[in-house]
Amino acid sequence: MAHVRAQSATEWAEACSNAFVPLRVRTAATRFAATLDRVELTSSVSITRVASDGSEVVRSATTIAHHPRDDLLLSIHRIGSGRVLQHDREAILSRGRASLYDASAPYTLSFPGRMSEIVLQVPRGTVPTTGHSFADITASALPPSTSLLALQNLLLSVDPQVPPRTGSMENEMLADAATTLLRAALLPLESRTPLRLEGHALAVAMRSYIDDNLTDPTLTVENLGRALHVSVRQVYKVFAEHLNESPGTYIRRTRLRRAHNELSAGLSVLQSAITSGFADPDTFTRAFKRHYGFPPSALKRIQQ
Repeated sequence: MAHVRAQSATEWAEACSNAFVPLRVRTAATRFAATLDRVELTSSVSITRVASDGSEVVRSATTIAHHPRDDLLLSIHRIGSGRVLQHDREAILSRGRASLYDASAPYTLSFPGRMSEIVLQVPRGTVPTTGHSFADITASALPPSTSLLALQNLLLSVDPQVPPRTGSMENEMLADAATTLLRAALLPLESRTPLRLEGHALAVAMRSYIDDNLTDPTLTVENLGRALHVSVRQVYKVFAEHLNESPGTYIRRTRLRRAHNELSAGLSVLQSAITSGFADPDTFTRAFKRHYGFPPSALKRIQQ
């Protein structure tokens, strides 16, 4: 794990070149600050959290000639705005948007003000279905999808302060899950054929789909399986093997946790039921009382 602070464009260029690939940085700011936290899952797959003041990051043809690399980088934006330019194409980045760029071809990352993003870096060979040059998919905003959301949640789950142990099986599994979800997130740019996820990556995608659709009272195991192109039997199997509970239990527990948070924030029982995906307040009240031992209407009194 590496943590770096920079206070000038020169320091930031050195930090980014060491963490990612050799490049140059320009900034118009008189005072500049940036931080970088990098976790290596394997020798070739890494996750990096980046925050900086406004800047322009350039990997030029000259730099590539002197320092050739074959990495792919996926930036998922979190704060501020930005642009990715490559192959005469431009992708606009805002919160939650993602774009891919290829270190073997010139690119520019432009950030007009303070920004934050998380970057997944993988070998080019981990995405074998995209052809030879990747020119058709770089600098294109990835369309919103369950796979992209699952990938973002997976990357954010890796805490730079408490990284997985180097060389551990957990690292290998995280790297495998991240690259699988990346392939799935890129798939809409290539074709309409769904990619079938497996194992840990499928469990992450299922959990993310549930979290993203929790307010939908019609969310069912059948709908979950249909969204991820697997059978109901496979949904139960994945939950049992990777999450140690049934999908119905996970959905109910997650809804009740959200409802508890909504009640604590001051929402009414009816509002908490609706925003947590319960079809009616009576069903919500019964489920809440079974889980917590008291009705939702009593939470405020208990917390006082």
